[in-house]
Amino acid sequence: MRGKIWFFIIIFTALIFTQSQPAEAMSYYNARAFALGGAYTAIVDDYSAMIYNPAGLAHTGLIGLGLGSTIGGETENAIEVISGVRNVLADPEKFLEIDIGPASIEYGHLTGVRFGTLGAGVSFQGRGEVDDTELNLTHYNAFNLAYAYRVLEPFGDVASLSLGFNAKYLEGTHYKYSINNNEVIEDLTDLGSGFGVDFGIMIKLTDIINIGARVENVIKPFPIEENVDYIKGGERVYTVGAGVNFPIVGLTATTDLSTIPHQEGTAFRAGLEKRFFMGLFALRAGIALEGADTRYYTGGIGLNIGPVKSDLGIGFEDGKWNEPSAVFGIRANF
Repeated sequence: MRGKIWFFIIIFTALIFTQSQPAEAMSYYNARAFALGGAYTAIVDDYSAMIYNPAGLAHTGLIGLGLGSTIGGETENAIEVISGVRNVLADPEKFLEIDIGPASIEYGHLTGVRFGTLGAGVSFQGRGEVDDTELNLTHYNAFNLAYAYRVLEPFGDVASLSLGFNAKYLEGTHYKYSINNNEVIEDLTDLGSGFGVDFGIMIKLTDIINIGARVENVIKPFPIEENVDYIKGGERVYTVGAGVNFPIVGLTATTDLSTIPHQEGTAFRAGLEKRFFMGLFALRAGIALEGADTRYYTGGIGLNIGPVKSDLGIGFEDGKWNEPSAVFGIRANF
């Protein structure tokens, strides 16, 4: 049995580093994952496994659900900016009326449910910039359906192997509105739409040590030009991770290593979680090195009341302390 597990590890590692393409920046869909620096591939145990590692659905209990939302960027009033952007999308002529200074905004959301090893969810993410004369916004919608199964059942508390797949429909649009001679000029670009597939592996070597791996976009939903400076939605991303859990002391350590689309190098992410008062509270901290030039520092808290868990995360890019990102989520496993 152990020989089969190591065979899978060797083959998957070889696949990653012989076909390595540059990983998408840290995902904001799950507040716990974000607070841990984005390192969640090997330890995901909730509804968001469909996003982080679909094989994790084999280790999440009978029924689960949850949601997570994020907001970030450089703005003094995020609510005002979001409200203004929504008004412009509904009626471009509103751009002549709103008064928003230069600002950038990032957002994301995931709502999901699962029944056993089957999960489904809808998500969206976007990034935009706006000033007095121009608004640029890139937005993606995704619809996910995931399934996992155990290839090897654990022998006692060791050596289980799970595989998972996430089928998704992804669509992306870039919105551009500009003011010229008191007239709003509208330019919409359909970035593409199509079906894609993600693949994941989770290995529980012992009750303490987990290994996870994921290939995002094994089947790409649609191609995106390399020179398009928007949020990317169709690249292939490879991630491997490891997690160590010490339940007696309430401590979890986790790391991820990912490729980065259209960049040299890799992304390294790591996080620590300490649980207190019989697991009622959790404190988290993480770091993410997204290539050679970008570094994020993250942290967060969790409140666990029975099967319901509430999480809050906050993060900063090194040198951009006035542009924090905040993530909130609630999840439940039964």
